Amino acid sequence: MERNEMIKVLMEKAKVSYEEAEEVLQKCEWDLLDAIIYLEREGKVENNKIIEVAKEGKEENKKESEEKHKTKSCGIGEIFGRIVKFMGKVISKGNENYFEINKENKKPIKISLTISAIFLIIAFWPVGILLAVGLFFGYQYSITGPDIKTDKVNDILGKASESADNLKNDFKESYKGSN
Repeated sequence: MERNEMIKVLMEKAKVSYEEAEEVLQKCEWDLLDAIIYLEREGKVENNKIIEVAKEGKEENKKESEEKHKTKSCGIGEIFGRIVKFMGKVISKGNENYFEINKENKKPIKISLTISAIFLIIAFWPVGILLAVGLFFGYQYSITGPDIKTDKVNDILGKASESADNLKNDFKESYKGSN
């Protein structure tokens, strides 16, 4: 409701002048119900007028919220908000789950999946090469964490470690055989 409309409603309900209605609404920060209550305390309005204005205010607020909902449905802001919310969930999950690097019985190195993904995006080739070289030096990789089912991924990473070990052993045997 616009300010002029609020002044007119207050003038009708409270039977006050335009200037007095405007002054009271300004004091009450343009809250019509507060203005009616203020005038009631001053003895200028009957109690039943407060109830009438409150009912009208609820109906007006309901209409305004329905109009906002109709115009807001699936706008660019809502789509952008959904994307940001989704990205927040992905980053949160990535921070709770880890890419682990193990070697024999040493304490594993844990890197969050979010950071791992950033490394892969920024420097795919160097990171990929380092991971492959690490396999030949006896490092094993796995994914751990409470949120994702990593059995299949860890099986694949385990097979990659086994393949690198087999390749390394075959190379050693062929090198020994040639000497």
